[in-house]
Amino acid sequence: MKRLFLILAVALTAGVRAPAQMEYRNGIVAIANESIITYQEVEMVVLPTMQSAAQTFGPNSEQFRMRVNEARADALQQLVERQLVLADFKSGGRVLPESIIDERIKEITRERYGDRVTLTKSLQAEGLTFEAFRQRTRDNIIYDVMDSHNVRAAVLVSPAKIERFYQTNVVRFKLADQVKLRMIVLRATPGNPPDDVCGVALGILRKIDEGAPFAEMASVYTEGSGKKDGGDWGWFEQDKLSGGFANIALSLQKGQHSGLFSQGREADDSYWIYRYDPAGRVISGRKYSAREAFLEERKFDQAGHDNLPARPGEFYLMLVDDKKEAHTKPLTEVRDEIERELLGQERARLRRQWVERLKSKSFVRYF
Repeated sequence: MKRLFLILAVALTAGVRAPAQMEYRNGIVAIANESIITYQEVEMVVLPTMQSAAQTFGPNSEQFRMRVNEARADALQQLVERQLVLADFKSGGRVLPESIIDERIKEITRERYGDRVTLTKSLQAEGLTFEAFRQRTRDNIIYDVMDSHNVRAAVLVSPAKIERFYQTNVVRFKLADQVKLRMIVLRATPGNPPDDVCGVALGILRKIDEGAPFAEMASVYTEGSGKKDGGDWGWFEQDKLSGGFANIALSLQKGQHSGLFSQGREADDSYWIYRYDPAGRVISGRKYSAREAFLEERKFDQAGHDNLPARPGEFYLMLVDDKKEAHTKPLTEVRDEIERELLGQERARLRRQWVERLKSKSFVRYF
């Protein structure tokens, strides 16, 4: 079924800005019972995806066209299913009191717009009348009620099912050795060259060696994330740290800080991690690929950075704040996570069954 939707979407799409598409703008793309679905409705649903894909891939790329076509196929399917649900509500003789719609509009106005004047201006900017907005609100309430009755309220995940899932998927909950890091990051710029940044970093390191708290120094000096939290970078599985950082973290004990090191990138995104002695001389370097594979190691004995394989752009001091040995998360820790996943799976299954029942007794036609 999804393939049919995708074929239709591709047929409508020869390029997002193609002039030939304009004839579909107000054209009918599907009929579900007595309701029509227009190309414009599909485009309104797809617009956020289109904007995101254009920024990610570029508006003229093949990846962009594929992503937008898939989004159109999904949007058309969602709009058809939505109309089938609304028709089922109506055919069942159900009635939605106007007071419920009024109350929901008040909530939306208060939470999203602040007042009725701002709501009206926003609707005008979107090209929507208040009547159309009210109808959309009504439809949203009906869909939520029907979805709750046919899907959400029917789902129950037993403790035994949660335990079976945990036992079957226990490998998912295994954690490698972990480290909690604090970092001080200083960046070289055209106006602040590596030699100068190196000198500042060494001054900070001397203060730490003399007893200044690492977190206090980080809150003052770091240019990286976590400045407000004393350079706290949080927990990392050691095998998921970048190769150069993992090598240094593994060499430190809990509560121990590193010496000064820096990173320099080459044109192919491979990078070097340089280590320094207390005087600021570069003493060694390890090169890693863009995929974090170790490539080579060199010994150096030089002051300054002019003749290094890659010019350093960032300088680092690292503190291993804490460590955890490899372990498996207990069921008590992941029970809620498992329950949410199983609920999602079961709701998706029930929703598919529900929609297929609606389709079996409805008229749907695609153009």
